[in-house]
Amino acid sequence: MNDLHRIVFLRWDAKWGDSIIFSLVVPELRKLGSDVSIEVIATPEMAPLFSDHLGVDRVHVIPKRPSGRKIRELVTSLGEVDLLVHFSELAKARDIHLLGAAKARHVASLDDTVGLVDIKLGRATKGLHMEERYRELLQRCGVADPEKRYTVPRDSRSEAEVATFLRGRARPYVAINPFSKGGAKTFSVETTLALIARIERMAPDHDVCLLTAPGFEKAIEAIVGGWNGERCFLYPDTRSIYDNVALLAAASAQLSSSTSTVHIADGLGIPSFVLFPHGPGEMAAWHSVNPRSINLMGLPGEVDDVNRLDWDELDGLLERFFHDALAPAPGMERHA
Repeated sequence: MNDLHRIVFLRWDAKWGDSIIFSLVVPELRKLGSDVSIEVIATPEMAPLFSDHLGVDRVHVIPKRPSGRKIRELVTSLGEVDLLVHFSELAKARDIHLLGAAKARHVASLDDTVGLVDIKLGRATKGLHMEERYRELLQRCGVADPEKRYTVPRDSRSEAEVATFLRGRARPYVAINPFSKGGAKTFSVETTLALIARIERMAPDHDVCLLTAPGFEKAIEAIVGGWNGERCFLYPDTRSIYDNVALLAAASAQLSSSTSTVHIADGLGIPSFVLFPHGPGEMAAWHSVNPRSINLMGLPGEVDDVNRLDWDELDGLLERFFHDALAPAPGMERHA
């Protein structure tokens, strides 16, 4: 591909975690020239993340489940583009509708089966981490040696309020995030308390910070009712993901099954102990890339469940994780 002036990414399924990985693409595409416009198709909920924090030139807003009429209106307003990027392994009906209606010189996708796609990246990048798949796209666009650096959005109000809260705590801490939008990735109360007990035993010089989110009040209440209040705490005023970003930025390490906070931690230079439900492809694409992180896949079963674990294996890996993650690491930088 050459002579790219307008590059549009179809991101109406975007979430925070994969958007953090996507953030490495924007500054690399800038290397193609000052006249390159990097644009995103996104939902109203996610649009501010792209426009205010990730540096794209324009966001085309559309509902997450748009009607055919909304798609046609978007395509009309979009006009001609040089490259339209659909970065998913499975093109849904609405994706194909948009890809077919758009006036694009080139279409790139991880779904090689779509006839509209001339930049086929699925087979070429199968089994690779998502950042490596983006690097392949960048190289096809003419960026010779793409860098791997994530941008983590920060909110000044959240940063200041969390900093004030943490001034009342003298000890360093390990963060734990039990919560995910998918039930298969959410720690049960029992798993969470078992992991907290291990942090207390294996990292005796650290406290434990529970990362929270609206909508999990019952589980949070049960966790708090079962922990040691002298070693464990939560930030009581969590209103948005920016509060958790601020808490993670001050943590020594993290335990999580949510790839959202995993990729945020990667961008901040915070090592993670990540638990995945059984699924080699999922772990290959979304694992933590921090060199001090450990990624562990759960046991297979009829239903995906991150709580189905080999606890003996976990204990050995968790001991190793704390030995490596909590030791000083010269040259490791935390960045936003």
